[in-house]
Parts: sequence; structure tokens; C-alpha cells
Amino acid sequence: MSRIKKNYNDVIAFVIVIFSIIGNAILSEFNFFFDINHYLNLQYLLIYFFSFNRFKYFTLSTLFILGLVNDSLVGISLGISSLAYMIIYKIALYQHNIKLRSIFISEWFACGLSIAVAYILVLSIFFFEKVNFDYLLYFYNFLGSFITYPLLWVILKYTFLKIEKFENE
Repeated sequence: MSRIKKNYNDVIAFVIVIFSIIGNAILSEFNFFFDINHYLNLQYLLIYFFSFNRFKYFTLSTLFILGLVNDSLVGISLGISSLAYMIIYKIALYQHNIKLRSIFISEWFACGLSIAVAYILVLSIFFFEKVNFDYLLYFYNFLGSFITYPLLWVILKYTFLKIEKFENE
């Protein structure tokens, strides 16, 4: 009898992104001494990582729905997060498709590019909607996200390799 290979990596990745979206909305309601959301955008980093590494449940339709959920929880206009998530997804897929060999630096800079394009889109929509926002906060958030991506990449790669190794035993 053949043994069926179990792969829970896709489900775990999807749950991590959902918890990051819901956790972001919940934590923003409380005033903590240190609010991580001011220094990095974990949702953008996770969506880029999981889209670049071709996890099964990350498609345009699921990212659109997750963006609508995020918009409704955070209280911004519906569709802004969806557009940002889909832009990050498309840039990650494009980078994945054109890579000739696995070079982390190109993946890292493509991640920075995708986050920058997403922020430019979000800030331009906020500007046309006449929503008050702080440019400097978004700049610091971009820098924090860009600098944090290598650490997140190492943690997630190691974790999912361990999970895959455990599942194959």
C-alpha cells in the first residue's frame, strides 16, 4: 500500500497570513508601548514570501478577499489592501518566473520594489481621497519592512523546511 504524502505547508502559510491580518487589526486597537505596525508591514512581507515560493492557496482571488477583510477590519476604503496585495503577488510571481538561479539579493530587492509600488499606490489613493496620513511613517515602515525581510526569510525557510522534513518521515 502506498503512503500518501501529506503537505500542510500551504495551509500553515495561509493561516499565518490570516492571523497576521486579524492580529494587526486587534493590536491596533490597543495602545502598546511598542507597536510593530509602525515599523514594518508583516502582511506585505508574508504575502511576498509565500507568493514568491509558490504556495498553493495564494491566488489573486484569495488575496482580493483577504484584502477586503483587512480593509473592513482596519477601516479604510474597500479595495485598497486588495490592490496592494495583488500588486505584491504579481511582482513576486514575475520575479519567480524570471529567476535563472536562486539569488537572494534579487529576491530581496524585488520584495522592496513590490512594497514600494504598493505604498505608492496606497498613498496616491489616500491623497486623492484627501485622507490625512504621515509620509514619514510610511517611509519608516517601508525601510523596516525592507530591512526585516532577510530575517523573516531565514525564519520561514527554516521552519517550512523542518515541517516538510517532519512530514516526509
